[in-house]
Amino acid sequence: MAYRQQSVSLDLETDVTHQCSLHYTRDQHLIGIIEFNKPSFILTWGDLEFFRRRTDELSVMPFPDCINAMVIDIRNVTAFLDMEVPIIPWRLLEEECPVRIVVPQERLDHYAGFFEPTWLTTDMDSAIQEIREYMDMFVH
Repeated sequence: MAYRQQSVSLDLETDVTHQCSLHYTRDQHLIGIIEFNKPSFILTWGDLEFFRRRTDELSVMPFPDCINAMVIDIRNVTAFLDMEVPIIPWRLLEEECPVRIVVPQERLDHYAGFFEPTWLTTDMDSAIQEIREYMDMFVH
């Protein structure tokens, strides 16, 4: 007897897009930078899973080493995120790696209620600078 199988897809139905980049500190610590874009105001399960998958993937990719810190840019996410949106990778939390979340200035107070306030910033350059100073201070 042959067992029946049904084809499925692992693709997510979502309008969220992302861009990833890397930044090396002076002492060659690796900071992963991920920028999300979501034009619509409605969050779906596919959107939440997209955020989770992409940040988790970036946190464990060998570039040649895994990243030591992450900047997550949600300035171009139209929908308001809350604590139910899994955008902080589990590995970075467990290893207590530095994380910065870049948010729009007008939403800073909103996100301070959901995320660690020290993780929040409104400027990409200052997020990278804060992490660089924190990571490089342990060597010099």
